[in-house]
Amino acid sequence: MDTFFYFLFVIAYISLLVWAVYSSSQNLSYRSFLFLVITGLVYDNALLAFGRFIGAGELLETLNAARYWIHAIVTPTLVLYCYGILKLLNIEWVNSNKGKMVFYYITLLLIAIELIIEVIPLNLKPVWENGVLNYAPVTANNHPPYMILAVTVILLVTSIILCKKTKWKWMLIGTVLMGAGSAAAPLFPSGALTNGFELILIFTLVITKIYIERKKTLPFLGNNPKKAR
Repeated sequence: MDTFFYFLFVIAYISLLVWAVYSSSQNLSYRSFLFLVITGLVYDNALLAFGRFIGAGELLETLNAARYWIHAIVTPTLVLYCYGILKLLNIEWVNSNKGKMVFYYITLLLIAIELIIEVIPLNLKPVWENGVLNYAPVTANNHPPYMILAVTVILLVTSIILCKKTKWKWMLIGTVLMGAGSAAAPLFPSGALTNGFELILIFTLVITKIYIERKKTLPFLGNNPKKAR
């Protein structure tokens, strides 16, 4: 049954990516890192959907190893997406060079942490779960998912600031649902549940990007399109 859900997620993410790119009212900006994240999620869910058809072996193991590399390198760029959102809110320290460097350093630090702790020492084994074949770590990690927790906190803080400034609540709702869904996922038998909440989060990030880039008349954007980059 989970295989069916992963196929649906692939279709949903491709549709979201096309919609997000088509609806983008700006040239490439920090918010465009969301396109990269969605592309990574297309790969992730497609591999889970097709794993059973590829079959256990060196090919599937290599493709799954790439999943962990993509996750480690791409997911932290949501920090830069948040920076792109906050840039529009006329927060003085965010728009300074020091503020920009803070977001760069956080992104690079989270990538380094994930690579060193999770990816480089990775040793995979084939695992069947609810009809889905993938390769998972041989030994379970006994530490919290530091990178995911940090990215979630930054998304949460950004969404709260955005909500206070503009009354736009959807990014906040998506982040809270993602956090609650991830916490509740171990209580349910389906491994696709977390991916479903990820899809909800990404949907709210896409509509947030579209909304905030189109609202050039909002007080924090003024009438200068260059401020929306």
